[in-house]
Amino acid sequence: MRHMTLLQDGPINTLALNKECNKVVVAGRNVFRVCEIEDTGFVERDNIRTGKNSNLNFSCNDASWNPVDEQWLATAATNGAVVLWNIHKSIKLKQETVFYDHKRTVNKVTFHSQDPNLLLSGSQDGTIKCFDFRRQDISKTTAVTTFVSNAESVRDVQFNPHQQHGFAAVTENGTVQLWDLRKHDKCNKQFTGHSGPIFTCDWHPEVRTWLATAGRDRAVKVWDLSRSVPEYTVTTMASVGRIKWRPQKTYHIASCALVIDSSIHVWDIRRPYIPHASFNDHKDITTGIAWKGGPDVLLSTSKDSYLIQHVFSDAERPTEKANPICVAYNSKGSITLASALHPGKGSKSKISVSARKSKESEDFPSIRCSIYVFENQRPTPAHIFEECARNYVVTGKSLSDICENNAAVAWNVGRHHTATTWKMIKLLFGCSAGTGVGEASGGNRPGILAASREESETSPGDCGKDSRPGTRHQSGSNMVANVDTSLVMVGISNQATNERGDTSGGVSEEAESEVEDIDSQERTLSHIASGFHFNSSDFLFGDVETDPLRDFDVLNSSTFGLNGVDPAALDGNQSANAWPLPNEAFQPRHEIKDRSVPPEHFTSRRFAETRIETQTVEVEDQTSALLCLPGTHVMSSWNGVSNVVELLYHLADEGDVQTVVTMILVLGERIIPLLNENAIEHWFFSYLNSLSQFRLWNTAALVSKMSPCGSIQRLSHRSTVYCTNCNLCRRSLQRSGWLCDACKSITNTCSLCHLVVRGLYVWCRGCSHGGHLVHIMEWFKKNEACPTGCGHICEYD
Repeated sequence: MRHMTLLQDGPINTLALNKECNKVVVAGRNVFRVCEIEDTGFVERDNIRTGKNSNLNFSCNDASWNPVDEQWLATAATNGAVVLWNIHKSIKLKQETVFYDHKRTVNKVTFHSQDPNLLLSGSQDGTIKCFDFRRQDISKTTAVTTFVSNAESVRDVQFNPHQQHGFAAVTENGTVQLWDLRKHDKCNKQFTGHSGPIFTCDWHPEVRTWLATAGRDRAVKVWDLSRSVPEYTVTTMASVGRIKWRPQKTYHIASCALVIDSSIHVWDIRRPYIPHASFNDHKDITTGIAWKGGPDVLLSTSKDSYLIQHVFSDAERPTEKANPICVAYNSKGSITLASALHPGKGSKSKISVSARKSKESEDFPSIRCSIYVFENQRPTPAHIFEECARNYVVTGKSLSDICENNAAVAWNVGRHHTATTWKMIKLLFGCSAGTGVGEASGGNRPGILAASREESETSPGDCGKDSRPGTRHQSGSNMVANVDTSLVMVGISNQATNERGDTSGGVSEEAESEVEDIDSQERTLSHIASGFHFNSSDFLFGDVETDPLRDFDVLNSSTFGLNGVDPAALDGNQSANAWPLPNEAFQPRHEIKDRSVPPEHFTSRRFAETRIETQTVEVEDQTSALLCLPGTHVMSSWNGVSNVVELLYHLADEGDVQTVVTMILVLGERIIPLLNENAIEHWFFSYLNSLSQFRLWNTAALVSKMSPCGSIQRLSHRSTVYCTNCNLCRRSLQRSGWLCDACKSITNTCSLCHLVVRGLYVWCRGCSHGGHLVHIMEWFKKNEACPTGCGHICEYD
């Protein structure tokens, strides 16, 4: 046995071997030859297609050699004829008879493996014909039996080698049918085998209940007909055109592709993801394969016009070239690592070698497999998007509650910036009507300031009272308390010692020493830069005579003897202008010529609440009270809408259309008039597309319904009609109801209770039978076949 090739005149569509496997016929549109297979090569014996004016009966799609009498050869013609040839005729025209029973192209012909007088043919017209040659005048023989498959076309038919009267047929609509020659009106069994057209089938030569099928869905399935379930499934890289079981090898099957791939692969159905062996000799699509009597030699034909004999020992072994390590990544971010190690590789164990070389085993070598799974604990972007889409709220609650809910959802999935954005939306738009920024932020807050107001009004004789002229006491919202605690304490101490001349009700010497310690500790650059330093008097704004803090500053300066002024020379009515005060905390390097005019309308910058009894001071920062000072310019309220608009455009540029669309739905008319209509439409379309990819149909429907764009709202009115066919006459239903205009019958009757279904209706796409959802669910809990008894194995999930 050796590798051999033979070049023909044109592309070859099929090949057939005789019973002895020493002759092969190759046929095509322009090729029809019989060749002998010798040890040295192929030898051409008969050229059946003679002359240039041969009719379409010579154009063959398939050929079959009679398994008993090798003088008979049948072919399937492209013009719909089944032609019987007698190759032992001495004349050139070896055509015996032609059967024109089919109306369209014949796809397959096959002889019975035990009865040489029976021939089956399958055609594009959806029928199967059975011819019997036991009649005396064979030239007048027509099909004795016609089997109607109720499909658009029959792609392949094969006699069952383990049952005399049975055969299998595969159809264009993906169904597998099991027939009995003695019963032509209805098949014995029918089930959906593939999701697309089935192109080929083959009975297992040893296992009686195994039938292999293959088709456009790139899968080779091995069916156990005793259970009507796929026992094994092999996934290929292209649509499968031909399959053949390998003799004497239970789990090996050969296949060739219908498109793309020109190689022939031999699969071990127990290892379905990588071929056991491959033949890569053809340069074009392989059209026919056949095992030459045993498991070691394979014959094949191709559109490259070559007939090739392959020796199995010369086949390539993809398993030896496969990477022993593979990595898989799922949508949740987890990584799976699988490694395979052949015995002896990388090991230090000794291997004994015998004198006689052992035969290489064709089985897959045993390997050690290790699988490692690395799970991702952090949520992936897809998971975050899905969780937010499911849990975001856009309607049904108040704006504050919606923002709180959406902020919590974003925070739980790790989108902290988005959660903060929802909090800001709540602060800006969730407040009650008429509430400004100052009110919302606590511009007139109760507390120490209010308590100071009460004490200043009800206790005029306390430390805030002064009998000197020109002194006023102010309290309430007109005063700004922004003074250091230590400075106030110093001022109180100086007032007690210099005004009254004694220490009664004032501060003791120990307190003065404590104040001096505080002064040395608190003398920092921040106090100097802010103007609250202790080396000079504080700078006074406005009229000195009417400044209530004048005495405070004078006493402060006189106490510490600053600027060379004698404290004893001061009296209560002396002006504070007698002491030159520095204008800056640090001396400028050059003269400041252009100085801004100080705000004269502010008459107070500090407020401190003091209690003489305990000599303590409480100070609160009331900077926000500037917004509501009487007599000053009232600042306009900031609503933040413009910033939200900029935020939405920024998020859209970053690709976060989910947050953009959700905020638009929540804010509604508050924000929509400020946005571009085309931009809104684009954002909604993008978000709906993402929701469709994640199959979040309910969320997509809600977004479409609440969208401000009319084009988005109209999407919910599209693709809502699903046309169905009548399960009796198989014609399309023209009206919206369930009444068929063709057969004048109601089509949605339940297959179990035979009543009209008014509600949820479920049906099988293979046999078009159905019924009430509850009834169908109960039926398929215990059964597999259709409840009507049509024999179809319905798929119900």
